[in-house]
Amino acid sequence: MIIQTEGLAKRFGRHDAVRNLNLAIPEGATCALIGANGAGKTTTMRMLGNLLAPDHGRARVLGVDSRALSREDRQRIGYLSESQQLPERLSVDGFFQYLRSLYTNWDAGLECQLRERFELPATRALGKLSRGMRLKAMLIGVLAFRPKLLLLDEPLSGLDPLVRDEVMSEILGQAEGTTILISSHELEELESCTTHVAFMAHGQLLFQESVESLGARLRDVAATLAGAVDRGALPATWLNVQVDGPLLRFVDTAFVDEAGLQAQLQRCCGTTLHLESQALSLRELSKALIRATRKEA
Repeated sequence: MIIQTEGLAKRFGRHDAVRNLNLAIPEGATCALIGANGAGKTTTMRMLGNLLAPDHGRARVLGVDSRALSREDRQRIGYLSESQQLPERLSVDGFFQYLRSLYTNWDAGLECQLRERFELPATRALGKLSRGMRLKAMLIGVLAFRPKLLLLDEPLSGLDPLVRDEVMSEILGQAEGTTILISSHELEELESCTTHVAFMAHGQLLFQESVESLGARLRDVAATLAGAVDRGALPATWLNVQVDGPLLRFVDTAFVDEAGLQAQLQRCCGTTLHLESQALSLRELSKALIRATRKEA
């Protein structure tokens, strides 16, 4: 595993930001870390990059304890966060000249290629760039040394759709063979590339799973029933249940097949006149899970 945590925990005052986190991400995966604001995603990212020390547990990154990452280890890890600070007085040229001095594996050719594609103004100060341009400069900074692992914390936040597309295109185009852990609320751009999903709520990891497995067991279900719905008889695996007369809608988190779903409905709701079920997009899946965990809280 490229990332492996055991009982990882972080507390700020009386607030448990991360609790007993056991996360495992295989080599070559693109894992979307999803959850509501305040779920613990940023704190997790910072502990993995050794920007924060855990209070309990441990994390292994590229086979090394995160608290013992050496300079050589950091040459293989790219970290980018929406809250990242840049030396605003430096020009774009000066910024990349500084980065070249830090990384022995810096690919100057890739740097030039990306700077040309993103049309970054060489002599303009970083502090004078738009948010999108600043993000592009930071992105080049984490791609040009060809890291083994990318930790991306909300890299698409607040960007217009075109810039988001450009950023994701370059991340995926230049990061072949790189393991990526990405936290983002802009999930449409991740739909085609995500191989794994990890969902956090209230500081806890509720599940981690391959997209293929998750897509097979979660379904958005709409049913028209012959009789009334007894809410007390509904399975606990049905989330976000909505009832409007004979109409029943929910997210089935343990879907196997249509026949099994039909049998469940028959047992708890009686005759089903009409049934539709469909897979959820990554965005709809995230919304459904966040809504369900809010209700539980």
